[in-house]
Amino acid sequence: MPDSGKTNLIREWYRLDNAATLYSLVTSARNPCIFRLEAVLKHPVNINRLQLALDNIIERFPYYRVNLLPGVFWHYWNTNLLKPRIIADSTYPCEVMPVTKRGIFPYRVRAHANVVAVEFHHSITDGTGGLVFLKSLVAEYLRYKGIKIPESETIYRPDQTPDLMEYEDAYKRYYKEATPSPTKQSKVFKFPYRIKPDKPYIRTRAELSLEDVITVSKKMKISITELLTAVLLESMQDILFSIPPPGRRRKVRPIRILVPVNLRNIYETSTMRNFTLYVNPEIDPRLGRYSFDDIIKSVYHYMKSEINDKFINKQITRNVRAELHPLLRVTPLFLKKILLRIVYTFFYSSVNNAVFSNLGKIDIPAAMEKEVEAFHFFLTPNKDGTMCLCMLGYMDKLYIDFGRVHEEPDIEKLFFRKLANWGVRIKIK
Repeated sequence: MPDSGKTNLIREWYRLDNAATLYSLVTSARNPCIFRLEAVLKHPVNINRLQLALDNIIERFPYYRVNLLPGVFWHYWNTNLLKPRIIADSTYPCEVMPVTKRGIFPYRVRAHANVVAVEFHHSITDGTGGLVFLKSLVAEYLRYKGIKIPESETIYRPDQTPDLMEYEDAYKRYYKEATPSPTKQSKVFKFPYRIKPDKPYIRTRAELSLEDVITVSKKMKISITELLTAVLLESMQDILFSIPPPGRRRKVRPIRILVPVNLRNIYETSTMRNFTLYVNPEIDPRLGRYSFDDIIKSVYHYMKSEINDKFINKQITRNVRAELHPLLRVTPLFLKKILLRIVYTFFYSSVNNAVFSNLGKIDIPAAMEKEVEAFHFFLTPNKDGTMCLCMLGYMDKLYIDFGRVHEEPDIEKLFFRKLANWGVRIKIK
């Protein structure tokens, strides 16, 4: 008889973390809530060997071996007795995931040619947790090839016992009831582009010299994240001011970028679930056109003042307080979905022009570096027009992926042209 993939697991259920609760409610065809991580190997992937590696390593991640199921009032995680299977990659990655269908894992492990990719529904984890999973899977795959991989804090092994802290909803741990909520944000300028919801998103990938980008950022005495946030803001401002004055006056509003912050760098936790919140650097063209120096100063001081526990505590309090509200708790799940999708559209889509997510520099043991050519990271853009810019560093390269649902490539062109003008070496894939 064929192998069903079932094991002798004991079925358990888990509560969703605070961010996962939101993602489980707002997921739709317009907002799939999926991100993708890729490891590009130097040799073609052996699918059978990769499946063996996945069978082994999934035992180390019991909190990911789950199925998202609907209850009366909330979704919950239930142990999935099946084993995840390697599937072929798609022409259009990050397709909508039927995450609440029975037996479905909240991620897909895909492979083609020399690429190993994992697409995660954001309810299960954030980029940090996803990256640990991908690196651990690739390390286990390489062990099957006979390559010795040394111990690493961010590469888990099948023979390890998970720490209970890895299951933690860290948002609730650091929730402080008396902390005030952050100030509400105004709506942003909407770009005059043709959005075609029935069409797949467009993905633009670039490979930059990390040394060149570091040189530019050091010259300006800012971080790489601050530099590229400022370049993206200026590129969007250029689009706004390219609109003839009569039309521009009716459309002009702030331009704002949502920048995820890994809260593990601020709070003590080893959670492998979601633990990310956001800062929102912006410029307000209603006050006039900003020079690039103005934008740099604005972004620099904003990041320094807002990326701290006091500002982040306001967001944690707002989000957890909403989940704990007595009225929301007793609202049936189907009504919560309707309500939260409306709220999410206002607090996310209408108040941000783009998401800029930086996973930072990826470090792996030297034995793995000899086998891994590159890493990539990609977020699905919303069908409402919010763009995504995803970035990570590996070896001597900086890898950037843009995602958009409109036809025009104007913003990416301006963005890369500005960097090229400073001498940054760029290859567009």
